[in-house]
Amino acid sequence: MPIHNSPLTIESKFELESKKLQLHWLLQITKAINYNLEASQLYNIYQNVLQQHLQVGKALLFVHEESWHKIFSFGFDENNEINPDVFSGSLNSLNEKKIAAPEWLKKNESAIPVYHNNKLLAYALIGDIKGSEDFSKREVLPFIHTITNIIVVAIENKRLTKESIAQAALRKELELAAEVQEMLIPSTLDSHTRMQVDAFYLPHQHVGGDYYDFIKVSDEEFILCMADVSGKGMAAAMLMANFQANMHALVNQKASLAQIVHELNRCVNKIAKGEKFITFFIAQINLAHNLVNYINAGHNPPLFYNGVNHQQLDKGTTGLGMFDELPFLNEGHFSITPQSILFCYTDGITDVENKTGEMFGMENLIDLLASHSSDEMLDKFHHRIIAKLNNYRTVVPFTDDVTMFSCRFY
Repeated sequence: MPIHNSPLTIESKFELESKKLQLHWLLQITKAINYNLEASQLYNIYQNVLQQHLQVGKALLFVHEESWHKIFSFGFDENNEINPDVFSGSLNSLNEKKIAAPEWLKKNESAIPVYHNNKLLAYALIGDIKGSEDFSKREVLPFIHTITNIIVVAIENKRLTKESIAQAALRKELELAAEVQEMLIPSTLDSHTRMQVDAFYLPHQHVGGDYYDFIKVSDEEFILCMADVSGKGMAAAMLMANFQANMHALVNQKASLAQIVHELNRCVNKIAKGEKFITFFIAQINLAHNLVNYINAGHNPPLFYNGVNHQQLDKGTTGLGMFDELPFLNEGHFSITPQSILFCYTDGITDVENKTGEMFGMENLIDLLASHSSDEMLDKFHHRIIAKLNNYRTVVPFTDDVTMFSCRFY
């Protein structure tokens, strides 16, 4: 007598075939992830599995990458635009990491959240699965939940890995740039019986864009310079390294200040091609004649204080690298007297802000310079300025490098 399959047996076979199909696609998805396919390819596989093999009538996937992005959508009314922020907020309010069917969804629709590090990373809206509602809830939806989590989290992990590699590369670049910059800053400063010099440098990050130099030309003549390159990182460090090398070569060739500035402008334009510029101050100190000649190329004006009056050293030209040819060039000069002081700095000092957003400014700096006594060592003077800045900014962090270079004459 022939044996006929009962409905239960047929259903069991159907479920078995469904399990085999799920296992097959789970394996294919895992292989695709291991093959390092692009995110767009993985999402295409996911959509194809939903639409063609699981016979899902409508699906929509939103993923959060700084903001919510719709990856794909089919079966939903395109005229009824879904607000991802509203939906994500509703899912978060449920505080569940499992398949949900909140009241704001239509019948036969489910929301599948994907959490990563306890943060809602993505969610899929699934509806109109072919077959009985009971079978869909028992077999298909849990499988969709599984593959949605696997694919989205795998893509997020790949993104985080790339981001981590990029950050490691950036850290390495900054370390190398810092090493380059450290070689640019003079380790010792030449002194003179008639002149005391000191410098202070505090980079905002691992590597800054400030640079200073002090070159002995003869027993009575010195070149002082300070510069600030736009931007940070290796590109800025290499530009400054080239800048320093060219400047030293020009000083050794006994070039005039005007020749040095014109040539350095040409060099910056050649290398940076308009993408970066350098503010620059250069002074020629002649102790035999008690005279200082200088050119200020767009830099914060250094201050000269003779014990009675202060002078802002602003004669010069534009920043280097801003124009192919400098539109104008003026040279300034002043006489030095005993106990007078020349103070050079970068905008990391004057631009320091307090809690109300007010800048430290030039006036405060001038007051500090006027308070400098003739018997105060320059290093203590620099540290007094830093203490004043710290007291001014309180909890507000420095936003730029802080660089100072001072000369006191006897």
